[in-house]
Amino acid sequence: MKQILIAYIPVLHRGYQEFFAKYVQSELYILDKEELLDFEELEYLKKDIRVLNLSLAVQAVKSWNIFNIVKSIKLSEIDQLIDSDVQFVFTNDDIGHFIADKFFSKVANKKFEPIFLRWDKNLMSGQNEISSDMKISREEFEQKTMVKAFLEAGKSSDWWRHVGGLITKNGQVIMAGCNQHLPTSDQQYKNSDPRISYTSGVGADFSSSIHAEANLIALAAKKGIALDGAEMFVTTFPCPICAKQIAVSGIKKVYYAKGYAVLDGLEILRAFGVKVVLVQFSKEEFIEIEKMEQERSVVKNCYNLVCKK
Repeated sequence: MKQILIAYIPVLHRGYQEFFAKYVQSELYILDKEELLDFEELEYLKKDIRVLNLSLAVQAVKSWNIFNIVKSIKLSEIDQLIDSDVQFVFTNDDIGHFIADKFFSKVANKKFEPIFLRWDKNLMSGQNEISSDMKISREEFEQKTMVKAFLEAGKSSDWWRHVGGLITKNGQVIMAGCNQHLPTSDQQYKNSDPRISYTSGVGADFSSSIHAEANLIALAAKKGIALDGAEMFVTTFPCPICAKQIAVSGIKKVYYAKGYAVLDGLEILRAFGVKVVLVQFSKEEFIEIEKMEQERSVVKNCYNLVCKK
C-alpha cells in the first residue's frame, strides 16, 4: 500500500533520518510553519527559532534519496492527497495529531510514528511510568520514613496537592518539609491561588508555592548543611525542576511512593548517578497512610474552622 508522510520538520538531525529510513520510497510532504501559525492552537510555534527555510529543508531531504516524492504542501492542498488506498503517516506529537484531527478526521488508515523528534506538548505533559529496572523497596526503615514524609505532606497549605519530604544522612532525618505557599503559608487565602485559572498539568509555572524538594534543599543551604551523599524521601516523584536541583545538590538516592516521571526528570537523576527507589505499600496501607495525612491536614483543618464559624 502506498504511504504518505506528512510532517513538520523544523530541523534535520539523526532522529528524522531514522524516521525517514522506515519509509523508503514513500512520499513526504513538509508543512509550512507560517501556515501552522494561523491556528491559535499552534501559535506557540513562533518561539521555535530553529526552523529551517522551507525550500532548503525540501532540497536537503531530497538529497538523502530516501523518498519518491519530497514536497512542501499548503494546508489548502491537503484534500488532494486523500485516497482510500493510502496510509497516512504522522509524527506522534502535538502537530501530527493536530493535522490528523483537523484535516484527516474521516480517514481510517492513519499511523502515528512514535519516535523522539522534538520536545512537544504531548511529551512534556505526558506521565511516564518509571521503568521496571528500578529497585523496589519494602524495607521497614524505608516504609517508616516514608510514612513520616506523608505526615509532613499533611502540613502543606497548598489547595491542590500535598507533597512531603525528608532528607536523611546515616539513617537519621536531618531535614523535613513540604510544599508551601510563599511568602506566607496562607497566601492563597489572601490573593487566591493562581493555579485555579488552569487545569491540571497546565501553567505549572504560575504558582505561589515552593515544591517540597526545593524547600528542603534551600533550607539545607540556609543552615549550611552539605547534602553530598544524602538521601531524600518524597511522597511524589520529583518534577523536572526539582529533579535538577536534587541532582546538583549531591543527594545520591531518592525514595518516592507514587507519581510519574515527566519530561527529563528521570534522565537527569540517572545522569548524575542518583538512585531512584520506589517504596512499596499495599492498597490497604495507602488508605491508612492517606487517612493519617488527612487527619493532620492544615487545609482540611482551616476549612473546617471556617465552616464552623
